[in-house]
Order: sequence, then structure tokens, then C-alpha cells
Amino acid sequence: MPAPKTLYFAELGPIWADWIQVVNVGNAPARVTCLARNGEGKAVWSAENTVQPFQGWVPPVEEVKEMTWLEITSDQPIVAERHMHRGSEVIDLPGAAPENKTAGKRLFFAELSAGARDWFRILNINNVEAHVSMIIRNAEGRVLRQLSRVIPPLRWVDITDQHIGDVRGTVEIVSTQVVVAERHLHYQGGKTAVGQLGQVIE
Repeated sequence: MPAPKTLYFAELGPIWADWIQVVNVGNAPARVTCLARNGEGKAVWSAENTVQPFQGWVPPVEEVKEMTWLEITSDQPIVAERHMHRGSEVIDLPGAAPENKTAGKRLFFAELSAGARDWFRILNINNVEAHVSMIIRNAEGRVLRQLSRVIPPLRWVDITDQHIGDVRGTVEIVSTQVVVAERHLHYQGGKTAVGQLGQVIE
């Protein structure tokens, strides 16, 4: 499957020190555009560059001073990686895309961890609202609770342990629109963090 021409990062902003690299994996120069949108879905920052085949570009995302999400578009196939740094915590995530099975209408997270701190962001990448259900199951597969949210166009919702509870199990997200979902797991008293994207299962 060819690499996508649009990638999404569900979180970007001042809470973490972010570093992103975009690579043109096409055979011609790529015009690459980065666009950050705030919590109201409004564009607040952008950057553009022409990137040669298999050249990497590090956009100056440190200029973004508010909580946003990032869309990267290109006229050639691209891959991208984001490192997030905060003290001893480091999270490394690729850009999400339907082609990579990391953006879709049904996403799955294979682990919820009891005794640690879970944080989810669900991002609606569409121009229409998304009706989203989050199904929390225990390790035996029994449904413990279900959360419902309506996410306006080009906006996000954050879900934490306060909504989920202290559960060892799994999370399924079902949406009427294509969404990106990102999870951070914080443990060892906030010294360590891991991140993952929801996997499309349908």
C-alpha cells in the first residue's frame, strides 16, 4: 500500500517539547504543508517547504504556543514521526492516516492499565460532527461502561481515568466519522510514558 499524502497528529502544543520530521518517500519534489488547529478548529499556525525525494524536513513546531492538533499534507507520499519530550517522559508516534490503519470509524486499544494514568484524545478530522462511543471492557471482555461524545468538526475530546475508572482491560472506539485516537499511559509516578494510536479493526 502506498504511503499517504496526508498525516494527522492529534496533539501538539506547549505541554510537551515536540519534534517532528517529515520525509518525502515519493520520486519527485514534494510541496509539504503543516497546519495546526486549536480547540475551536481554527487554523493558528502553518509552515510550508519543498522537500526532495527521501529528504527529511523538521518543521518549526516549537513556534506553536497553544494546544493544537496538526495536519501535514503533501503532493507526494510522506511518512512522519513525532517525538514528545517532558522531563524523563518521551513518547514517539507516527502520523495517523486511514491508509496506515490508524484513522477510521472503529478503533481498538488492546490495553488499559490499572494503577497507571491513562489519557486519550479522540480527534475528528472531518468537516462534519462525529458521534463517538467509547466502550471500556475488563480483561475478561465484559463491558464495564460506555461513554458517548459528540465531537464538532476539526476538534477533539480528551478522556482520562476520571471518565474511565481504574481498569485493566481494553478500549474500543466507534464513530460515525473517521477519527484519530491517541493514548498516553503514564506510570512510575510520572517518570515514564508510552503512547500508541488506535488500530482500525473494521
